[in-house]
Amino acid sequence: MNELGKAFANNSSKRHVEDNIYFEAQLVAALMVETNALVPIKTASRLCSLSRQEIDRRIHKGTFPAPQVLSSEDNAIRKAFRLHDLQNWIDAPADYRAPN
Repeated sequence: MNELGKAFANNSSKRHVEDNIYFEAQLVAALMVETNALVPIKTASRLCSLSRQEIDRRIHKGTFPAPQVLSSEDNAIRKAFRLHDLQNWIDAPADYRAPN
């Protein structure tokens, strides 16, 4: 096989791998949404384009979904958010009010 053929074969296989990675990412994302998965605050921050500090401020004001506490210790700070709650906030951030 000449150099051009080798380059095409390598490029083809790279595209196949990239397509598989993209498909797997889409599948995982769809399953996470379907099951209302918990996502860490770092992911919530990226999804909502807010800093962690701004998320904390909005939680205290009641204008952002409350997180689920994942640890049993009183002083632990491990938190996660339900995807459906984040989606509700993303759909209408100005109108969002946390449920009582």
